[in-house]
Amino acid sequence: MNSAIKALKHTISDTVHDVSFKTGISRYKTLRSPSARVIMFHGIGGPDCPADIFESQMRYLKENYPVISLKKALAVSSDINDKFRTDVVLTFDDGLRNNFTTAYPILSRYQLPATFFVCPGLIESQKWQWVYEIEQRLLICSEIDLESIGKLFNIVLPTTKGNNSRDIVEILIDHMKTMETEHRMKFENTIRALTKNFEATSLQRDSFDTMNWDELCSLPPDLVTIGSHTVNHPILTKIPYEEMRYQIKESRQWLEKRLNRPVEYFCYPNGNYDASIVSVVAENYKSAVSTNPGFFDHGDDVYQINRIPAADSLPLFAWRMFRP
Repeated sequence: MNSAIKALKHTISDTVHDVSFKTGISRYKTLRSPSARVIMFHGIGGPDCPADIFESQMRYLKENYPVISLKKALAVSSDINDKFRTDVVLTFDDGLRNNFTTAYPILSRYQLPATFFVCPGLIESQKWQWVYEIEQRLLICSEIDLESIGKLFNIVLPTTKGNNSRDIVEILIDHMKTMETEHRMKFENTIRALTKNFEATSLQRDSFDTMNWDELCSLPPDLVTIGSHTVNHPILTKIPYEEMRYQIKESRQWLEKRLNRPVEYFCYPNGNYDASIVSVVAENYKSAVSTNPGFFDHGDDVYQINRIPAADSLPLFAWRMFRP
């Protein structure tokens, strides 16, 4: 789909979401469907979720729905005598520093509990997750360089006509996620060689830097639960079995040792998992969240909890509360 068609579809969707929000339809439909909504955030403060929009969303939740911890949601789901209302659970993936500097002060102001899923290996090294780094490097490449990269790795790219460079970069990143880790790392090194003059801007650092240990340790356990997101965010279905076990088990041990608090919940990187991965997670954690869209209710698998993706506007956020 080219950029012009995408823009038209977005305009129509935005209008529908806005009308639904302003007329109260979104809230009405949400209240008619009692179950837990586990919301998935990543970075806060950038274009995908600006700080002012995020605060308006948190205020909306505070005024309209009970926001509960993941622990509380699991307790309700396991009690046949208890029922979900229109409960909301907040989760944040990747351990980005803006979750500490931007999201946490807002959560604290409204006293909204949340779970932060973090990667201790990235915290220790203070490196970006590979997806963020490679995406930003690709965005400074010329069209010729992008075409060359595609040909080098036998990736069929659309013509640039009707598509901007971000569309092409998205295709390359999506393809990289399907690669075995060893092959993907060769791809990464090729891109690094082509962009050896890349230097992160202050805006990029605000978007993709990782929290440090002092920041993570300072988060109060009564408001912020810490969960594991593996050691350094590999795609678990693309690494050997023993490495997969290490990533899942070691990340919990590492976090518990540094934080001196229990780490009982897990988040699958990129949402990728299979039966063997779920089995290992179940040996080490009480539950795990996925990226599968939907609600959470009694009888659902607590190791494949559905989540609702965050939104870049309040009307879309309210819409997804009943149409994830």
